[in-house]
Amino acid sequence: MPLCGFICDATDMPVPIAACLACARSGALPGCHQTAPVIAGIVRGLRPDDPAALLRAGFGLTGTTLIGCVRKARLMRETPYWLKPAQSYWAYRGTLMHGVAAQYADEADQIIAEKRFAMTVETRTGQHVEVTGQPDLVLLDERRLLDFKTTKSVPTGWRSYVCPETDQVISEGPYALRRKSIDCPHCRLAQHTVKTIEVIGEPRAKLHHALQLSLYRLLLHRHGIEVDQSELVYQDMDTQRRVPVEMLSFEDAERYLIERVTLAMQPDLPPILTEAEEVWQCGFCAVRSECERRNGGPTGVAATSITQSHTEEM
Repeated sequence: MPLCGFICDATDMPVPIAACLACARSGALPGCHQTAPVIAGIVRGLRPDDPAALLRAGFGLTGTTLIGCVRKARLMRETPYWLKPAQSYWAYRGTLMHGVAAQYADEADQIIAEKRFAMTVETRTGQHVEVTGQPDLVLLDERRLLDFKTTKSVPTGWRSYVCPETDQVISEGPYALRRKSIDCPHCRLAQHTVKTIEVIGEPRAKLHHALQLSLYRLLLHRHGIEVDQSELVYQDMDTQRRVPVEMLSFEDAERYLIERVTLAMQPDLPPILTEAEEVWQCGFCAVRSECERRNGGPTGVAATSITQSHTEEM
């Protein structure tokens, strides 16, 4: 089912989209600071990732929903849901750059912007499913693909914590470790002072963003458009940062796509997210309550913690 409406920022009660727009236009209720253009922008920004709306429009599955939680995408097709405008501002911000990219494409040559492409994928069970994607910007003469992502703060560097005795990585990620020491499984010292073993490299793209570009490249290839290079452009309220992405080969990208489409189309509801780098999505899920009801228990970080504790007891 599609997005049914919003949870009012002022009353915490469900309200239809049209009523929310009208209220925002007339000045909004006390405690709400929304304006009609922003509400309209949120709705416009959400629609491309709304599985139900896309299926009704004949767009099939999208690369974005396949890379994310396919359980969420299934439930968004089957379950009515509401969103809080104050927590959906990211959708409005996302529309701003897309509009700028489309306007730039109209004024320049050798550029494709905001055009939806489609391809048919055969699942492992023999189903034929249409998958679509809408790259932000394709520079045809440079064979380059760009995708813009709004974020709270642009990535500043990839931090690795390396054992000085063995040169093996103890921990790594986009954020600094906020502790004085770290246990080391690689050498006789057992612990190292964090600041003395921190190595800061160039920022890296988030995994699901990089996978999205790989699928876009495959999709473009199927339409005779070749891309050799790609970049993610992360933008916050102050600046932007270009991060080059090493894309999957066509063979690996197609294998990944078939795997995800097969999972999305299976008769049973796809499983909950359990990987540490994925469960953050549950905190922003519009259908989390229904997901947890069908799961018979919590999802997200809580589910991961429960699973870990059960494993330790066995």
